[in-house]
Amino acid sequence: MDLPAGAARRLLCPALLLLLLPPLLPPPPPANARLAAAADPPGGPPGHGAERILAVPVRTDAQGRLLSHVVSAATARAGVRARRAAPVRTPSFPGGNEEDPGSHLFYNVTVFGRDLHLRLRPNARLVAPGATMEWQSETGTTRVEPLLGSCLYVGDVAGLAEASSVALSNCDGLAGLIRMEEEEFFIEPLEKGLAAQEAEQGRVHVVYRRPPKSPPLVGPQALDTGASLGNLDSLSRALGVLEERVNSSRRRARRHAADDDYNIEVLLGVDDSVVQFHGKEHVQKYLLTLMNIVNEIYHDESLGAHINVVLVRIILLSYGKSMSLIEIGNPSQSLENVCRWAYLQQKPDADHDEYHDHAIFLTRQDFGPSGMQGYAPVTGMCHPVRSCTLNHEDGFSSAFVVAHETGHVLGMEHDGQGNRCGDEVRLGSIMAPLVQAAFHRFHWSRCSQQELSRYLHSYDCLRDDPFAHDWPALPQLPGLHYSMNEQCRFDFGLGYMMCTAFRTFDPCKQLWCSHPDNPYFCKTKKGPPLDGTMCAPGKLRPGMVAHACYPSTLGGRG
Repeated sequence: MDLPAGAARRLLCPALLLLLLPPLLPPPPPANARLAAAADPPGGPPGHGAERILAVPVRTDAQGRLLSHVVSAATARAGVRARRAAPVRTPSFPGGNEEDPGSHLFYNVTVFGRDLHLRLRPNARLVAPGATMEWQSETGTTRVEPLLGSCLYVGDVAGLAEASSVALSNCDGLAGLIRMEEEEFFIEPLEKGLAAQEAEQGRVHVVYRRPPKSPPLVGPQALDTGASLGNLDSLSRALGVLEERVNSSRRRARRHAADDDYNIEVLLGVDDSVVQFHGKEHVQKYLLTLMNIVNEIYHDESLGAHINVVLVRIILLSYGKSMSLIEIGNPSQSLENVCRWAYLQQKPDADHDEYHDHAIFLTRQDFGPSGMQGYAPVTGMCHPVRSCTLNHEDGFSSAFVVAHETGHVLGMEHDGQGNRCGDEVRLGSIMAPLVQAAFHRFHWSRCSQQELSRYLHSYDCLRDDPFAHDWPALPQLPGLHYSMNEQCRFDFGLGYMMCTAFRTFDPCKQLWCSHPDNPYFCKTKKGPPLDGTMCAPGKLRPGMVAHACYPSTLGGRG
């Protein structure tokens, strides 16, 4: 029996190396249970077939005059003083913050014979106030630290303002992407952790130039659409989710965003395969840079809407939990597992700073057939269970997969499948069935813009502004960055930890430390831990207010 017109579009919208659906398809699941899959983006991570050179970027003023060899924010904050040039008026550039021109940064770097003058402004709306990063261990314990996004920047290349974009972090050297005209570059420090040497001799970076994109290979693979996620709705019922929560306006203690502004507050789930590949020391910087790029993709004017992608929480999963969520070769079950996990991480209080609208899950495990890079429910945004995506992480080009899958959750279809935008696929449209967008050429098709506008106003959860609280933000106290054990190590040396042999003292009033070799011999500096230290369950060491405790959920209302 022939399928009715549009039946393929109502199914999973598979996108693999061969963009053909099987000739015989099972009955389509309910429309609100549709899924979408994205295929492998061309190119792969930087360095896979890319040319590379060494470069030493320098910090300059707005006119390109040398200020310092120091490019890392951490080094500058540590007291390395830059040589000051004569005062000049900072010229404006697209997207710049005219109210605070002093927040702009300028760098010169020579790449493949071209002298580039980078003009950057802070991306102050990527990490929400009170956002946290959680490390989950095999033993079930969780280490929580504040998520700081103060070294993330976006901008352009001088002289190419309309044909370039830059998304970099300067936490430890410069890391990120530079795209201009028909070229794209990725820059990162040659070696990590050498920021202290920058002041005298600069910092050597590696710059990769991606080769011209080759046409994608085609093969016989096609997604078996039989295992659909129609059971996400039954999962909702099993978890006791009331449908009224989906479209009801959350009464949150935040001011609403401007009428034309939308904020997708994101829980970023990261499995152990990603952490191991990038390293525990560098994974946070990598994730922030990746999401900085995703945010820039959603800021492209072709989208026709003002959408911010805002991180409220990152969770790094243990090995065991990671393996339990991803079923190799079973994308439907893997996505269901991920969506269930994300729902269970949700904060019960909608006023909480870490309450998320949407979950993005990254893995390097092969959850689907060869070439599958993403999987997501269509039009699931704001739903407690279905607002989630599963993404194969494969370097910074994965930003386009994340943007593509989130586009499906916002209601966008594949270009050329059920709409008349197939002509835009070869031009690098984000929602192409085979993700061919690249850093030097990408846009949202006219169909994506129309489909987004059809649904966007119904997503009430995107209307509040996480940066516009009605209460003052808590100060960044020094103890927020160091645990009790770390402070013991600073005070008494390697191996020292908080003394747990005796329970007769209040750790919030006096810090006692001991060594594992002699745990009953406890030492103290006769002082409390640093202000802001998590010193007891649900308590932080008070700051300026005597005998007060901040909620352990920083910035929350609970």
